[in-house]
Amino acid sequence: MNRVFNKIKNYFSNTLHQGESLSINQITKKNLSFFIGWIAVVIWLDSYALPVGTVNEAGLQSSISPTRIFSYLYPLVAAVIIYLSDIRKLLPYVRFSAIVAMTGILVNTFLGNTLLSYIGVILAAAAVGHIIVSTDYGFFIIMNNMERLYSVSIGILISKLIFLLRISFAGSSTGVRIFDIMKIVGFVPLLICVWFYRKAADLEYFEKGKRPSLKDYTVLVLACLVFLFNDFLAPALWRSVTAASFLTLNMYYISGVFLGIILTLALQQILRCNICYVLNFSFAVLAMGFTIGALGYHSVKWILFQVVLFGISYSMGFVSIYYMIGIIAKRSRSLLFFRIGILSASVFYVLGYFITGLLKDVNSQDLFSVTSLFSIAVILTVFALTPLLTKIFYSAEWADDQYRLDVTHASRLTARLSELKLTPREVEVCILLLDGYTIRQISAMLNIAYSTVNTYNTSIYRKLGVNSKTELIVMFKEYLSK
Repeated sequence: MNRVFNKIKNYFSNTLHQGESLSINQITKKNLSFFIGWIAVVIWLDSYALPVGTVNEAGLQSSISPTRIFSYLYPLVAAVIIYLSDIRKLLPYVRFSAIVAMTGILVNTFLGNTLLSYIGVILAAAAVGHIIVSTDYGFFIIMNNMERLYSVSIGILISKLIFLLRISFAGSSTGVRIFDIMKIVGFVPLLICVWFYRKAADLEYFEKGKRPSLKDYTVLVLACLVFLFNDFLAPALWRSVTAASFLTLNMYYISGVFLGIILTLALQQILRCNICYVLNFSFAVLAMGFTIGALGYHSVKWILFQVVLFGISYSMGFVSIYYMIGIIAKRSRSLLFFRIGILSASVFYVLGYFITGLLKDVNSQDLFSVTSLFSIAVILTVFALTPLLTKIFYSAEWADDQYRLDVTHASRLTARLSELKLTPREVEVCILLLDGYTIRQISAMLNIAYSTVNTYNTSIYRKLGVNSKTELIVMFKEYLSK
């Protein structure tokens, strides 16, 4: 009975971790340019550039014409920049890229399908690639955890609301002209923010030669699954639905997105739920949506329910996966991890655009059934691997950082002991105790009196609420296993 009770206790202590409370008041002034810049990038790309997600022909796939040039070029430029240059050295020049991008967008908007318009699109795509890499650097390496959580949530929500408005006014020439102007106006906040990127990035850096643990790359695989299901496969299931209007479908979808953001913030902020479980929950909701498609429920009520589920999964999946990647990237300060992340996302989206183009005119119910079954199989595989993934994530050096205002660059054990209000000297003694040394040995190693070490030992036990060295080792067993 005691063993069962202890297992239940350990499960909930891992799931509901009592760490720092993240609050929106913790947005820092020094990171404000990157915070607003990230939101502006997400809104602009999702609203005006990406031909994926909820966007289809009825929703004006992209406001940038020709669409394919821009969609293929900007992620490839981002990948080339991150591999061939030092991103910190390029930060001072991102303001010029913003000017070039704005000029290219203006030319494309007002000159139509001309040679100059094509040149404008190419220049804009190249410049946007530089802007995205610089903004990603701020998001992953500079911003704190709270800023990441809220910037992704706000960016996703506003971009979907703008898209819904675009759909609503798609049949109005006045509405189309207004959103063409908004495409330019929406770039202005980003143009202002990039002017301050260099100043905000002065204190952060990559560590040369730093390589994160192999287990940390697992999160990049999960990120690709989130992108695949939410940006490509899920929209394919209801792109050709005729039982409900496209506007109605998107209203329900965006309602799901909003609900997903509320659930994510509630689980993370109020219940202190581990972010890995939030990601798992998004996969569970996604599986429910695909199951509806696989079973062939085509009534309006089922379709609308499916769309809401996909919206919930989209926001929960994107917020949680970006949050996790941001923690690992900043914790490791590894240029290699950052480069692999940017490259994998760029290649994945280029392939996604290509596949989306191939399947654009395919409306076969058999294809949708196969897509649903394939998706369910992959998601069930992720569920089956959950115990392994949980073990990997809990033993990772960044495991506790997801509950803090920002990541720490001390060892996981040192950071946790400091969080428990131990003094620096007590932390040093406690680590040696956990390594198996006796008080007398610690006294000799630290060159301090035996009685002093004994006093530290008593203080450590009192602060941690333990009565013996065995209890101390059991308390930090998770931190000692490698």
